Amino acid sequence: MSYSVKDEQGRLAMSFYDNFYVSGGYEKEIETQKVDYVPTDTITIVPNAKNYQPDDTCELLILAPFSPANGLVIFDCDGQVSQPIQLQIELGKNSTTVEFKISKDWIPNFTVHAELTGSIPRETEVIDSPHRPAIATGSVTLEVSRDIYKLNVLINTKETNKIYTPSSIIHIDVDVTQHVDNLPVDKAEVCLIVVDEAILSLTGHKLDSPLDIFYPNRSENITQYHDRNRCLLFNMQDIEKFRKDMQQRQSTFDHIELCCLQSMPECMRMTCSASFGYGGFSDSNAEQKIAVRSNFNPLACWIPSSMTNSSGRVSFEIKLPDNLTRYRVWTLATNDKQYGLGEMSFTVQLPIMIRPSPPRFLNYGDTAHISVVLQNQTDLSFLLHAGLRVTNAKLLTSQTNQQAVGYSIVLQPSKRTALTFPLSTIHSGTARFQFIVSTVKNETCAQFGDAIELSLPIFTPATSEAFATYGDICEEEVVLQPV
Repeated sequence: MSYSVKDEQGRLAMSFYDNFYVSGGYEKEIETQKVDYVPTDTITIVPNAKNYQPDDTCELLILAPFSPANGLVIFDCDGQVSQPIQLQIELGKNSTTVEFKISKDWIPNFTVHAELTGSIPRETEVIDSPHRPAIATGSVTLEVSRDIYKLNVLINTKETNKIYTPSSIIHIDVDVTQHVDNLPVDKAEVCLIVVDEAILSLTGHKLDSPLDIFYPNRSENITQYHDRNRCLLFNMQDIEKFRKDMQQRQSTFDHIELCCLQSMPECMRMTCSASFGYGGFSDSNAEQKIAVRSNFNPLACWIPSSMTNSSGRVSFEIKLPDNLTRYRVWTLATNDKQYGLGEMSFTVQLPIMIRPSPPRFLNYGDTAHISVVLQNQTDLSFLLHAGLRVTNAKLLTSQTNQQAVGYSIVLQPSKRTALTFPLSTIHSGTARFQFIVSTVKNETCAQFGDAIELSLPIFTPATSEAFATYGDICEEEVVLQPV
């Protein structure tokens, strides 16, 4: 293939390309040839159970698509191949059984591969033709229980109810037992975590069982390659045609190779050895970015390690924070090879609760309306007195220099209401707020109340400065203005 181009001045330039190849068409050629290969049949493997325990006897029913046949049963456990089992299917039968012991090294699952080889009659009209080769494969994944490595973790509190008040002391007992025989585990290491569920709900975090981490599901790492499915199924006419085609292709290839050798320069025929170096690598690992974490204090308790006694129990005494929320309790237990996870929840609340919604910060001279939500958790209606006391802020009331202000409101059962306190800042620094709510003293019912103190930073607004130069600029004068 040659190309010719001319420029604006009529000068001719030529180029040519010796090798030209058009892709495609191979699939249609294969379809027209109608060449058949030895098909790979499927073996059906039927286990006698869905889940096994270590040392159980597993019995597999092997259903073969042809007979007679010889084969192997191979056990694949994450790439580790155990001793194969030979099997044989007699003539006239289409199935056989294989029995073997389940090893605890196969926890939590393993794959059984079965392969059969044999021969079956050809589908041809030729009488007394030899049988064609046959092959069949099949596999099944079996699960092995992890109960021997599992620990039962039970969390109990000495208090009967699971509703607590802020700053109260809670006693938590953790019992660790074997999952198989329910016997207590001595000297098991227990980790206790008590965390605010509001933080967990933001990210949807869930603590996974360490049993799933240390004993995960195993994958199939054995890749099977078979040569029999590359065998061509030809009759005599196809074999003769295939032989002639191969001879013709070999003759064409020899002719092309001879032409290439004659056209190659002498220097290209020399055999050169070159050493290739690979640089840019170092034994030290690349520097990794450090993940920055901030502690927002969601943890009510974090005890990384504690040991159980001879009865399999460990006790904890925790002082709760002042948050009104729901806590989730996680306990992780482990010994040499066994793991367990326990979980429970409890609530911290008050009969009458106050929930302020302040801004994150204020600027000097700002005016803000601080919103407060009052919530009645009881089945009674109460007359409530709510108040606010501030420092470094001025309440916007009818009286000047007033440091406290209050409301009187009737709150219905299981209801909530919002109160607003207008104020303005006085100086930059920190403003402190004390919110309080209380029921009116009454002899017929108990008195309830709640109080909370918080602080806000008060910033000084940033000011902008402007500079200007005044005067006349003549042609003879040069003014140097610093930037």
